[in-house]
Amino acid sequence: IECNGNIHVIAGYAKHRVDGNFHQVYDGKAKTWSLKAEFPLPCNHVAGVSLNGKIYTFGGFVEQNRCPHSKCFMYDPATDKWSNIAGLARPRGAISAIVLDGKIHLLGGRDVRSVEWHEIYDPATDKYTILGGMRGSTGTQPFVGQRDHMGVAVVDGKIHAIAGRMDSYDFNTGLNAVYDPKSDGWTFRAPLPTPRSGPSCAFIGGKIVVFGGEATGKVFGTNEAYDPKTDSWEALAPMPIPRHGLHGATCAVIGNMIHVPGGGPVPGGQVQGAYHDAFTLG
Repeated sequence: IECNGNIHVIAGYAKHRVDGNFHQVYDGKAKTWSLKAEFPLPCNHVAGVSLNGKIYTFGGFVEQNRCPHSKCFMYDPATDKWSNIAGLARPRGAISAIVLDGKIHLLGGRDVRSVEWHEIYDPATDKYTILGGMRGSTGTQPFVGQRDHMGVAVVDGKIHAIAGRMDSYDFNTGLNAVYDPKSDGWTFRAPLPTPRSGPSCAFIGGKIVVFGGEATGKVFGTNEAYDPKTDSWEALAPMPIPRHGLHGATCAVIGNMIHVPGGGPVPGGQVQGAYHDAFTLG
């Protein structure tokens, strides 16, 4: 999670455990890593975003991809302290969180199965608003949007929710669904050419870049970019180390570089990596 020019890596799988409470920070100027205040609840698949100089986290699993919790927290880098915020009404993990117009949208995730839930958290009031699910129309047929392990990005005031899976990586999708807050509706754009779950996603240089991910029996180094103006995709230089576990806000944009820390080099959660590489469109 990028915050104030630094990258925060919070909780997750580490040291062969699924309930990490680590909080590691990369200083974008000094280019060094340090440890900060531990995450209050050891868990994995936490969703997080940065807004107004603070970090907000939502949900997660206390066991491997199961036993979701409803706890949510706010971290203040100025004091290096965590505090509780209003919890989720519906516990889940693997949510995709993104900031739009000063509020935090929480998309999908998993409780026992993948869900299509869409709600908004307002930091100013510490309250949630539940919206309709991630449903819409492709133009020829309706689509149902229950997904987790998605990549998300904001372009021109609209949210793109890309890729992910329905219940397991045996059922990945390349769906590129777009939410328009003005109409409170979802539409469909050109799908990701390489369906996968657990990719990372960032908007940079006028394009949405999607890289990494996993499927049955494999991980991806695939790197593809979406151009909203032409509604088309192109292949870019692949990741030097293919891996997954990058969904949500795992990557961070600093300047013209997309930084990608961590991830797993094999499907599932058996192996974790201390990788940190970066990509630029040039």
